[in-house]
Amino acid sequence: MPIKVNIQQLERESEHLSGELPAAEIAEGFADLLISFPHPLHYELEVERQPQGLLMTGVLRLPITCQCRRCLKTFEDSVEIPDFAALAPMEGEDAITCEGDFADLTPFLREDIYLVLPTNPLCSPNCHGLVKPSEAGVSDSEPPEESGGSPWGTLDQLKL
Repeated sequence: MPIKVNIQQLERESEHLSGELPAAEIAEGFADLLISFPHPLHYELEVERQPQGLLMTGVLRLPITCQCRRCLKTFEDSVEIPDFAALAPMEGEDAITCEGDFADLTPFLREDIYLVLPTNPLCSPNCHGLVKPSEAGVSDSEPPEESGGSPWGTLDQLKL
């Protein structure tokens, strides 16, 4: 269910909106295989009519599930936009979609959420990627090179 606001009512006074936007609405058109939206977007918005369009300000929070880019481990994270602000134009190429007196704000929220998503999700900053069977005893805090010598060690032992 998209977030819609009555434009005629906004001409008289601003409107406060709060609630949840279903994950399916946020995921529409999203194609990153490492990030998914298992929970809805939480929003607190103030919407007011401006001469150029609709001004939206507020807070957006979205819990996400990521797959680590290095080790492929699944982990939970969240993105938040504490000072969300967007101007939805009423005319032109990027005009807000209207159905009668109601304007759909969802595409503008979706766009800003996509912009703050991690581009390379990592389960931890010191993640070293997939562990080789020979390094199974290595802890996450020390890189594999320090525990087992040089990564070129096996090649150095070759006698050609």
